[in-house]
Amino acid sequence: MQSVSFERAAAFYDATRGYAPGSAERIRDAIVAQTGATVQTRFLELGIGTGRIALPFLAAGFSYAGVDLSQAMLDVLLGKASGWPRRPLLARGDVLQLPFSDGSFDVILAVHVLHLVADWRATLREARRVLRPQGGHLLLAGDIGDDEREEVALASLPPPVQAQRVWKATLKELGLTGHEGQPGVNARDPLVRVALEDLGATVEALDMTEYARPARSARDVVEGYRQRIYSADWARPEELHHAALARMEHWLNAGCPEPERPYPRSGRFRAVLATWG
Repeated sequence: MQSVSFERAAAFYDATRGYAPGSAERIRDAIVAQTGATVQTRFLELGIGTGRIALPFLAAGFSYAGVDLSQAMLDVLLGKASGWPRRPLLARGDVLQLPFSDGSFDVILAVHVLHLVADWRATLREARRVLRPQGGHLLLAGDIGDDEREEVALASLPPPVQAQRVWKATLKELGLTGHEGQPGVNARDPLVRVALEDLGATVEALDMTEYARPARSARDVVEGYRQRIYSADWARPEELHHAALARMEHWLNAGCPEPERPYPRSGRFRAVLATWG
């Protein structure tokens, strides 16, 4: 299975994945505090996309490079960074073969990337190669929303978060994983820690900061599934996808409280941090 390109998502990625004002800056500040970064620190982001994580670093004057499979995603980022005093060094390429020399960077970030790559172990090895030999950091991070808090009762969650939970349950009932077409692993998988330690890293799990997203309704969430805006939905067979959507429509009309009302959404930005001595 090949790595997943977000070429098809470039036009709507920011509208569907973006943070509320201030969240991206909090994430940047948490990363800087955790890694001890300065404006001299050389950052590389794997799967930089449209700059959701990168832009606050660029605004603060950090040295920042990025690689992505999708030229369309990179073009969106270049458009947003036009005229800035410090532009990113961008490369269209595969994280399995990074187009950089050994020891080129001090900190490497990969946010929601490892589950999308064809060979996640090779990705870790490449990251290690282009990190400086001593003192380098690799941060594998992701957004953990309220829909992942299984201990919280469904009825106590806001309707758009309920929609996410019901969608996951619906896919499971249909015999689906919810991650069709995604070849890699979650960064929090214990196998990732083992692989990083085998590469000589000290590894720790971090709860770094809170984030917020713009308000959405439960119906907005279901419409996103209908339009297949998430990579987890891209490879699903049409008949199964339609069956899942039919069940969601029934839930919206019969079981969802306030399906049209927008609610703000929040979660935690969590990471696995690997550091080499």
